[in-house]
Amino acid sequence: MYIPITVDHIARVEGKGGIEIIMSDEGVKEVKLNIIEGPRFFEAITIGKKVEEALAVYPRICSFCSAAHKLTAIEAAEKAVGFTPREEIQDLRDLLYIGDMIESHALHLYLLVLPDYLGYSNPLEMLDKYGKEIRCAMALKNIGARIMDAIGSRAIHQENAIMGGFGKLPTRAQFEELREGLKEAFPMAEHTVELFSKLEQYEEVKDKEMIHMAIKPRNGIYGIFGDYVKVSDGFEFPVEDYQKHIVERVVEHSFAKHSFYNGEKPFIVGAISRIVNNADLLYGRAKELYAQYKDLLRYDNCFANNFAQALELVYFIERAIDIIGDILAKWPIKPRDEVEIRDGRGVSITEAPRGLVAYTIEVKDGRVVYADIITPTAMNLAIMERHVRMMAEKHCQDTPERLKYLTEMTVRAYDPCISCSVHVVKL
Repeated sequence: MYIPITVDHIARVEGKGGIEIIMSDEGVKEVKLNIIEGPRFFEAITIGKKVEEALAVYPRICSFCSAAHKLTAIEAAEKAVGFTPREEIQDLRDLLYIGDMIESHALHLYLLVLPDYLGYSNPLEMLDKYGKEIRCAMALKNIGARIMDAIGSRAIHQENAIMGGFGKLPTRAQFEELREGLKEAFPMAEHTVELFSKLEQYEEVKDKEMIHMAIKPRNGIYGIFGDYVKVSDGFEFPVEDYQKHIVERVVEHSFAKHSFYNGEKPFIVGAISRIVNNADLLYGRAKELYAQYKDLLRYDNCFANNFAQALELVYFIERAIDIIGDILAKWPIKPRDEVEIRDGRGVSITEAPRGLVAYTIEVKDGRVVYADIITPTAMNLAIMERHVRMMAEKHCQDTPERLKYLTEMTVRAYDPCISCSVHVVKL
């Protein structure tokens, strides 16, 4: 006898997905993570477009992480045409990207995950008792959005970021205002770490075979951009070789593909993977907090991703303050250099809030002739499904309601962006 347990819609995640668990007398027979949001053709619809037009399309993959898509696509396009940005432009791009990190982490931790820990079905129910936490969430979210708005011209789909630099730059006074806002937000980030360190830790999904993948940051500073990918098994590969080592496969129950390391093993990307691979590059208060709470950053438990995001909030706010200081020390800054459009192929992999995002763009006669995108959630789906199954197997004797609750929590720990994950190369 087979009994289906179905979650039609996973709550408090971006996009549309569900969970299907088939139970038998012997236990869990099958688990599927159903990604049922309709397929989107962002790669295919940019073929034949002028490269500048294509760069305006790619961020529309998602509003949650549009800056990640914009800046990764720009770097890939610049590599394709043989352009290298100045250090000041790269600093500004780092700062814009960090705004995305801060906003995304704050929303995930406080509004999507915290209700699980505190026993609420949604964040609105928390207002009376946990008003401080909701205010903290919004303040952190807002400073991230302010950074993106100031540098990218808007908080979503930042059109001010272009090949060669930026259309315009904020004034010196605006940068100083952002720096003060970040300093005011810094204690809230520290509070986030303290809060999540004290919360009851839920059932672990212990996976000793978990493989973590993250960028090897440039310049020896924990960050977002890099030229190599680090794997927790000790292997490194240049970003240009990602299609050799990250293999996507179609699965029948999902509009999103699953990804496998060297075509065989599921792997994880995200905040916990960045910490696992690059913790030695942290500095400042985040380095101190890492040393204090290292035991909570368990490499074999996907739920540690939540605490890793809290730690990153502290790091990225301090890093943003430092970047603004560097920018002001070089003021005034020329916003853009001219880019000569030539034929070529470029690859960029960066660290989106949810993990690695990979872009390949090939340009010929000023137009895109090939594009490939692998998003963080598409990389995580195979191991996410494995961990949902492990959670179901661990609690197969619990009530269906409890089983639904715990498996949804497992998915939310990954902070998935389901809309980003659904893409098809060929129409």
